[in-house]
Amino acid sequence: MQAEKFIGAALKRHWWDSLSLECKPSLSQALDQLKDESFDAMVVDFGVPDLHGPDGLIRVGAIARKLPVIALVDGEERDRLIAARDMGIRNWVAKETLTPSRLAAEVKSALEAYGSWEEV
Repeated sequence: MQAEKFIGAALKRHWWDSLSLECKPSLSQALDQLKDESFDAMVVDFGVPDLHGPDGLIRVGAIARKLPVIALVDGEERDRLIAARDMGIRNWVAKETLTPSRLAAEVKSALEAYGSWEEV
């Protein structure tokens, strides 16, 4: 849950005081929740176990057609970004350089690209 606290603090500090955040330990659990609820964006850690392999990217790519997806990647996962971009994932942040302001900027950029950004 450390990631949830970091992401929540980063986004609230920059512009969303009323942010509602859900954090799931696996891609499958996140996708299950997306079936029942609507979200403005998805921040996905490319290090979650069930995202590895082409099936995981295809599943996230399907989501990226419906809402903005921001990928968190480390050095070993960057080669997968080319495939991810082909599937619609346009925004990403390297975990090694992750800061609250960088994450907030990528989320804002993703929302703007989807036309769903509103200045708060």
